Amino acid sequence: MSDDPRYGGEVRRRMRELPGAEPLPRGVPTATGAAGDADQGARVELEFIVEQGQVTRGRFRAFGCPHLVAAASWVTDRLRGATRDELAAWDWREAAEALEVPAAKFGRLLTVQDAVRDAARNWPVAPGSTV
Repeated sequence: MSDDPRYGGEVRRRMRELPGAEPLPRGVPTATGAAGDADQGARVELEFIVEQGQVTRGRFRAFGCPHLVAAASWVTDRLRGATRDELAAWDWREAAEALEVPAAKFGRLLTVQDAVRDAARNWPVAPGSTV
């Protein structure tokens, strides 16, 4: 993959290093989201640590093509500092541009978007909140 012209430099780097694939500490408030189906060739699971109403760290697990895996990795970096509303509004096109994803793979990025938005729906409730 190191010189495969189908993948841009950032996709190749993320596939080589897999930033965001490391485990997160346990016992901290997290927003989790998942989308897709491995049997259909695309599955993304995301977990974001939430502190003071913002994402402070994220991790991913993904099954699919290199563009999907790289996008899941990329989003764990990109969404640091994001609020619940920003996760809910996040759009896959940002990853497509940053990672130079070809149009034929845009559908895979929708899986990443669905997982991000699922994490927004699973945002942790603040201690003592009645909402």
